[in-house]
Amino acid sequence: METLDTPGKPAVFSAVRETILERALALFAAKGYESVGIQELTVASGITKPSLYYHFGSKQGLLETIIREKGDALREIFREETEYRHNLTNNLMGLFQGTLRVARNQPEFFRFLLSCFSSAPENAAYTASAPLRGELAALLEGLFAAAVLDHGNMRDRQRIYAETFFGLLETWALLAVNGEIEVNPPTEYRIVHQFMHGIFS
Repeated sequence: METLDTPGKPAVFSAVRETILERALALFAAKGYESVGIQELTVASGITKPSLYYHFGSKQGLLETIIREKGDALREIFREETEYRHNLTNNLMGLFQGTLRVARNQPEFFRFLLSCFSSAPENAAYTASAPLRGELAALLEGLFAAAVLDHGNMRDRQRIYAETFFGLLETWALLAVNGEIEVNPPTEYRIVHQFMHGIFS
């Protein structure tokens, strides 16, 4: 308890912070953000309430930090794979494979993030996750807007395509990480090409 709850040295500070983030994510993912109280968070992390406030300011601050920092891997995939290189299929394959990779590497976070995305707009979980979802959706929309240069029939439909493909990513990644279906390279190829067929038909 003393080691974890003694801020000061950088190594200790980092250890405390990481412990809180990991234990909080586990609780939020298992029970839902609203169902977890400060007392439960501090007990699970082996710290005191002042230590939690010291590191994150509030429970909401803790939630926002989890989503921002754990979401970096997903954000990086989207930034890289939405850079249009005149081959939309390759972009979408990169996004699909990258999203599955993140989901498989961070299944607990991925499930929790999707639950935040689908929360009611007035909920704290939705408020905390909205900036990340908005950024990812905007990157997708930008990709489809750029592809209009090569595919004129897509003009003025980029928002529809972005949200539809976003939903496709969420659904298939969740199915894969929950072990409900095996998603392998041939399956990935068929899914993306089916989406592309919908665009061009």
